Amino acid sequence: MERYDVAIIGGGPGGYVAAIRAAQLGLSAAIIERQYWGGVCLNVGCIPSKCLLEDTHLYYELVKHGASRGVVATDVMLDWSAMQSRKAKVVQQLTRGVEALLKRNGVALYSGEAQFKDAGALTVAGANGQNYKIIADSFIIATGSRSATLPHIKPDGERVITSTEALSLPSVPKSLAVIGAGAIGLEIGSVYARLGTEVCFVEIMPQALPGMDLELAKTLVRQLKKDKISVHLESKVTSLETSKAGVALSVKGKFTGTIEAELVLLSVGRAPVIDTLNLDAIGVKTDRRGFIEIDGEFRTTVPNVLAIGDVIGGMMLAHKASHEGIAAAEVLAGCPHPMSRLVPAVVYTSPEVASIGLTAQQAVEEGHKVKVGKFFFGANGRAMAMNEAVGLVMVVSDEDSDEMLGAHMVGPMAGELIHEAAVALAARMKLTEYQQLVRAHPTLAEAIGEAALDANGRAIHKAS
Repeated sequence: MERYDVAIIGGGPGGYVAAIRAAQLGLSAAIIERQYWGGVCLNVGCIPSKCLLEDTHLYYELVKHGASRGVVATDVMLDWSAMQSRKAKVVQQLTRGVEALLKRNGVALYSGEAQFKDAGALTVAGANGQNYKIIADSFIIATGSRSATLPHIKPDGERVITSTEALSLPSVPKSLAVIGAGAIGLEIGSVYARLGTEVCFVEIMPQALPGMDLELAKTLVRQLKKDKISVHLESKVTSLETSKAGVALSVKGKFTGTIEAELVLLSVGRAPVIDTLNLDAIGVKTDRRGFIEIDGEFRTTVPNVLAIGDVIGGMMLAHKASHEGIAAAEVLAGCPHPMSRLVPAVVYTSPEVASIGLTAQQAVEEGHKVKVGKFFFGANGRAMAMNEAVGLVMVVSDEDSDEMLGAHMVGPMAGELIHEAAVALAARMKLTEYQQLVRAHPTLAEAIGEAALDANGRAIHKAS
């Protein structure tokens, strides 16, 4: 039996960051992980998907645009096994890095499945067959999420797969139907479309990327269609039939008919992983969807048990979980950390999509008199030089106070550019202040500056 100030359940981007921060603050900390250090994000999510997105983008650019850019490469070959091997090496290096960081900070590591015995103790069924009892003053639940399913559609790991299987397929499929046009489905679909797979999305909502700005979503869908990817919105998969040859999906809605594919990717969101924790026994409440209820300090209905990351719902993003992990550790150490309301969201398609703060619609709903500035990458010199001039930047501000409220973009490197806007929003900058920033030329960041100018009718490189 071991005793700690805090025990963290889950070794993903929320849990391991919480453990390290707790140790930095002088708390004795233990962390329990049942599968792999780094969690879903590092092992079967964020990192492996970005490896494949980068590698397939390189392949696609050479094959489709190389000659037009003066790079004539004959007999360009795809080596899928090499892509998978590089992905595995990156994941392995980062996983080992997480484990090393935890050890260097004095965190006690346990591999196994944790379950609450009571509000002050855990039992851990160790991966090595040994069982442990851990006593702690406080606990942080950071067990993450898994792929959600539909009542009438369940993955079988062969013909109907989740993102986990999709990242490690033995070969490139000839066709892929994706149920759901959210971030995960769009990214994985993009990987295979670049390799010649016939990809089709079926989304029940009126737009792709539900919750993001509509104009950004429409811009992305237009580009996907130019790349010969089918997107059916306001359409529902009512049933599917599998066979040795593939899968047949029956669809009703704006598109009605049958879609046949070699594989189906079920990408309809994420569900919290809480089923083995024994939360009912200690009185931790969850909502109707299974997400853990918390207060403003991440405390559950049991005050010494905190929860962070995907298990509490909201934006289910690795960086949000990490930020919450730091905040929760600081709460336990007696130095509360105010949570930022400004969390960027990024979709790593081509073009990329990124968003932070309020959309124009959300700002209006909150009572703001809104002014919006826009600038298109088609008029940006760096984007044209990169041969990636698709997309736009939008800056949302309050007309009365001139304060910036949000920034939204679809285009090259949007996932990096969004952080310039994040700093401005965190500083509560006014447009007139933001417009004074001098950006190097030629850069993609100039598009953000022009969008800010446009909000006040001052854009230089935009025809009126």
